Amino acid sequence: MKAILCREYAPYTQLRVEEVPRPALPARGVRIAVDYSSISFATSLVVSGKYQRKPPLPFVPGTEVVGTVTEIAEGVTACKPGDQVLAILDWGGFAEEACTTEHTVYKLPKGIDATHALHAGVSYGTAYGALAWRGHIARGETLLVLGAAGGVGLAAVEIGVAMGARVIGAASSAAKCAVAREHGAAETIDYSREDLRERAKALSGGRGVDVVFDPVGGDLFDAALRAIAMEGRMLTIGYASGRIPSIAANILLVKDLTVAGFNFGAYVGWSPVDERARFEPQTRAMYERIFAWVLDGTLRPVVSDLFPLERYVEAQDLVLSRKSMGKVLLKLR
Repeated sequence: MKAILCREYAPYTQLRVEEVPRPALPARGVRIAVDYSSISFATSLVVSGKYQRKPPLPFVPGTEVVGTVTEIAEGVTACKPGDQVLAILDWGGFAEEACTTEHTVYKLPKGIDATHALHAGVSYGTAYGALAWRGHIARGETLLVLGAAGGVGLAAVEIGVAMGARVIGAASSAAKCAVAREHGAAETIDYSREDLRERAKALSGGRGVDVVFDPVGGDLFDAALRAIAMEGRMLTIGYASGRIPSIAANILLVKDLTVAGFNFGAYVGWSPVDERARFEPQTRAMYERIFAWVLDGTLRPVVSDLFPLERYVEAQDLVLSRKSMGKVLLKLR
């Protein structure tokens, strides 16, 4: 089959399409003919060996796919051949076929667009898990989302609105702020020309925001931390800015703040199979809710660009440029 193969940890620009053997079907495994796979900032770190998780070489990158089940192992009950599914993988998604255990394979409901379902994978899963499981966001609270027009940021805007929060979307341009407003943000901050801390406090009546969702890090993390209200929560999701921030503990003490990390991969990919099985009821219930919201129009996934597998480097360039709005996908079939 055709796949993007990482033979050694190196810059993503060195990766090319190669002919590789089909993956072996694991115990409780599912084989999927891949229609679409998604690009993320983290992918560039994984292939360069700079991510927390280092797959054994050589490996095929890619952590989420949508496609058709072609084969199942003995005992699999989550799906059957012919089903359209979303699958969250440890790696192996940038290929014509992918295999994973059934614990993170989710059958798609009738009527859902395949590209929208893929967006529901890590982006909406990360947003929902962070806000519900770690941020414990409550109806009526104020949520500040950084990088609010990116794949996971825009998902957080919509999930926050669906959960009853008043959402402030912060992004790096007027055009991106407009996208955040189109998807439910009550207010926006263009941090290319506005002071994030001062504007966030002004938009929250001077008290500060209750929750911050931050996939960007760097200077924006520092500013947002100082814009949180008493007993507020900072959710650190990723560091697209390139700088992992440090925190002065006294800032947390003065306002009784909580800083919580959220790694969605620990629930669906990084963990051993028995841990994935433990989290399975929780993640299945979450995806049922997310798929229902997509179908009824509460969530409106945005696919920024589609690229063939051979243009993977170009697709990754677009994501890293932070010019895309929504999800960037590879089309395999």
